Amino acid sequence: MNESNHLEDDLSLTQRIAVLLLGANCSEPVRGKLWFQKELFLIAQNIPELEEETEFEPDFIGPYSEIAEEELDHLRIEGIVAKDKEKLTPNGEEVKSRIEKQFPSDTKQFISEMKLFLNNLTKDELLGFIYYTYPKMRLESVESERIAGIRKDIAISLFKKGKVSLGKAAIIAGITQEELIEMFHAIGVKVYSA
Repeated sequence: MNESNHLEDDLSLTQRIAVLLLGANCSEPVRGKLWFQKELFLIAQNIPELEEETEFEPDFIGPYSEIAEEELDHLRIEGIVAKDKEKLTPNGEEVKSRIEKQFPSDTKQFISEMKLFLNNLTKDELLGFIYYTYPKMRLESVESERIAGIRKDIAISLFKKGKVSLGKAAIIAGITQEELIEMFHAIGVKVYSA
């Protein structure tokens, strides 16, 4: 009997998606646990089985999944994820290359885009985007009031970085598009409309 049982065969969907997330974009490390949780949360919004498995809930700093944290810890124990960072080990890279074959290219592309979208945001930009895109997820947040006080600055920053559209920036800022355009003009940010 062939003993070619691979480690990834025993991984949960959450663990396999976590490996794909950590391995996306040339295995650039995820910035930290906060980014890992928010990136996985956004991915789960588009993969119903993952959303069901991870059970994200409003928490002290927005959407949080205890299951996702436990699954990440399990990946560390298995030597797939580094002990001190949100990145794959050399063993994890091998597991990733086998897991990639189990998922359609559009799913892998989506995971890559979510990582690219969120990974270079500051903590405030990350929380502002999540809190005003998924308002129920900020209900328990200890950061909600502070983020609300700087939401216009966050919206401006996200728009200037090309992360959000004018409409999305207005939602994050909590003002109309017209008010946002006026604000942009006042601070010298060019807004192009078709």
